[in-house]
Amino acid sequence: MDKINGDESKIVLFSGSKGGCGCSFITYCVSTYLASETTKNILLLDLNIGKKDSRLVFNLADDSCRDLGDIEEVINELDISILRRLVINFENSLNLILPPIKIEKNKIVCKDYLEKLLGVLKEHFDIICMDFPNYLLGRSKVCLKDFVDKFVFISLPDLISVNNLSVLTNNIICDGSSYDFDILINKFNTRPAISPTGLNAILNYPIDAFIPYDRDIEFLILNRGPDPIFNYNLRIVKNISAFSKKIYEDLSS
Repeated sequence: MDKINGDESKIVLFSGSKGGCGCSFITYCVSTYLASETTKNILLLDLNIGKKDSRLVFNLADDSCRDLGDIEEVINELDISILRRLVINFENSLNLILPPIKIEKNKIVCKDYLEKLLGVLKEHFDIICMDFPNYLLGRSKVCLKDFVDKFVFISLPDLISVNNLSVLTNNIICDGSSYDFDILINKFNTRPAISPTGLNAILNYPIDAFIPYDRDIEFLILNRGPDPIFNYNLRIVKNISAFSKKIYEDLSS
């Protein structure tokens, strides 16, 4: 659980326009791809407090697994010995930190706690992919730009989701500073969907990736995790792989 080389650690924040847009799905897939296809030590940091999504997808049925709620009282003493008991390691250099199941265990997203956590994690992982629910973007007192190297904003192609995405990006990128961010439209082939012309009319920024929906791939991920999907030569897999490569190239440049 150490960085592969001495390069500066990078943080990618994934957030969605609303619940159910597939933010966690994209975060899981990109993290798994980077762990499998690069030489970097990858951490997936799940901040969806009160949710079991990552436990189910990564087949962690044992509720005794440690999570972020277990370090609330020792956050100021956080070191490698505590991290080794907290982080779940997989064979492909992917590492995972689970969110607490109990909603009241949410101190970790407070300013000082989150800053301390990210500071320590950057000492041990090359790339940190944060699954960051959108409600935290407005609640977090951390200046995310000081920590995050790339933002990825995810939306479904329907009218409500895209308009919410427009509000989200405008609220985050509102100070005139330079941000490195990508916009991804998930399940763009589902209905009802806005046309590309309609998307451009609502959004102020270009769209970097379109990910189609595939029921079989979704079923595979839910039952066996993200890793097996990259064995298939399908459009959804190609698009996810291409987007993951883009993120890696952007972080490396």
